[in-house]
Amino acid sequence: MARARKIVVVSNRGPYRRERRQWVRSAGGLVAALHPMLSSRGGCWISAKHAQNFGTVEDEPDVAYELADVRISPKLQEGFYMGVSNAIIWPLLHSFPATMHVADAPWDKYVTANEKFAEVTAANSKPNDLIWVQDYHLMLVPGMLREKRRRARIGWFCHVPWPPWSLFGILPWREQILEGLLGSDVIGFHTREYVDHFLDCVDRYTDYPVDRVRGTVRLKRRTVRVMPAPIGCSVERLSELSAADDVAEECAAIKADLAGRRVLLGVDRLDYTKGIPERIRAFKRLLDADPALREEVVFLQIMVPSRTDVAAYAELKEQIDQLVGEVNGRHGTTGRVPMQYFYRNFGQRSLFAHYQAADVAVVTPLRDGMNLVAHEYVISRVKGDGVLVLSEFAGAAAFLDDAVQVNPYDIDGIADAIQRSLDMPMREQKRRMKKLQSEVQALDVHRWADDYLKALEHG
Repeated sequence: MARARKIVVVSNRGPYRRERRQWVRSAGGLVAALHPMLSSRGGCWISAKHAQNFGTVEDEPDVAYELADVRISPKLQEGFYMGVSNAIIWPLLHSFPATMHVADAPWDKYVTANEKFAEVTAANSKPNDLIWVQDYHLMLVPGMLREKRRRARIGWFCHVPWPPWSLFGILPWREQILEGLLGSDVIGFHTREYVDHFLDCVDRYTDYPVDRVRGTVRLKRRTVRVMPAPIGCSVERLSELSAADDVAEECAAIKADLAGRRVLLGVDRLDYTKGIPERIRAFKRLLDADPALREEVVFLQIMVPSRTDVAAYAELKEQIDQLVGEVNGRHGTTGRVPMQYFYRNFGQRSLFAHYQAADVAVVTPLRDGMNLVAHEYVISRVKGDGVLVLSEFAGAAAFLDDAVQVNPYDIDGIADAIQRSLDMPMREQKRRMKKLQSEVQALDVHRWADDYLKALEHG
């Protein structure tokens, strides 16, 4: 029997991070999926190592696969990660071009960083290995690797949305990016819509033949497969977490503290793509229309700090602070406010206790590749009740039909959806939640990884 081919994962962020004197597993679906696979099959994970950690080689995480570092200096990090990946590519792929300043972008730093990743990957892989490059930070790496490994099997997966060709075309480096990505054998996106947008870009900005029926791009000597590959959560692990006694106990304590009020919940990283101001305005509009709700309902907004040194994010934080103050100033009463707002990280067990305490989850990003908060809320509902209000512009909306879907820009529409959710009979809640849980189980992250790697290995 042929031995399974070694997997080489390449990502900007690695599977472990250093906290004080110990190594901690990174959070997120990517690590949840690929860490156990690499542990069982063997392989290598290549990721960035920043200057402040260059000297800590004597103390590495104890894992059953190889780890390799790409050394990134502070100056290169500033240009590659902050100046291009986050300031240009992130907003562009999320369809927010107004936040970009393309003329000032240090594109050369992005190219240099991708070259470093390609060099380290080539040095830590063999011709028959499966090389799987992750996300928008490393869009040139597949093409650079192809120059070094003509017959390698190379994949790239996009964890964020892909925009229409007219938006993607704003980038001065559009052809370079497409050439870089087409160094892959398999390119994956969350949804069919993103696949179609990518093929439109290839058709518009290159001369390569595109087959939209088969989802392929024909190069001179290769055919690139472009496929939908929706990612999900680790269903088994999170289902076990949802059933844990300590989670149930914390959920009961949260409900007791809220004195019987019904709970709306938002969970987001601080980002302008998440639609947090629009959501708060919708809640305020709901209370303005029916002030009695301030005694019956509480909105819990958990917001995880992110990119706090970027001016746009600091301004967004200030805007959200002001909006929360307006809601509570207008509708709060002595000893009770209608909106509770947490700006910090929550541990996963505490987060799931809040999911279980919530009658309605309000997940309304303006644009999102998938949005796993929606999946996590569904997994958490061990009693089969609860309502998910979901943006139609999240990738998850393509799969979670039984959510109450909304236009996240429509303030009145969100307010109406929240009211509808609060009024929804239990029988309808359970009918919808049963279907949502079935969909989330089908999108299990381990199945995602298995299916993608089969496509990469066998073509």
